[in-house]
Amino acid sequence: MTLRLLRIELRRTTAIVQIDINLRKYTVIECSNSKFCKSFGIINKGCPAYCEIIVAAKDYAYGRRKPKAYVVELKESDLEFIRV
Repeated sequence: MTLRLLRIELRRTTAIVQIDINLRKYTVIECSNSKFCKSFGIINKGCPAYCEIIVAAKDYAYGRRKPKAYVVELKESDLEFIRV
């Protein structure tokens, strides 16, 4: 089980995403655009695969192409300030 923790920044959106490379699954831990997505009914069970944040995370993690967003790989210890 190989997990990567990524911070992804777009023009107006910043998110922290965890990707399991072996299972090819993702989990959005925090996203600054989640209220918008919920209010417009985009998010039902989780972020859709076509979301720019998710596409950039997959591009970076799987090495498909250069991501169109700024991506930083985090360590688990970097998340301590977020968990309250």
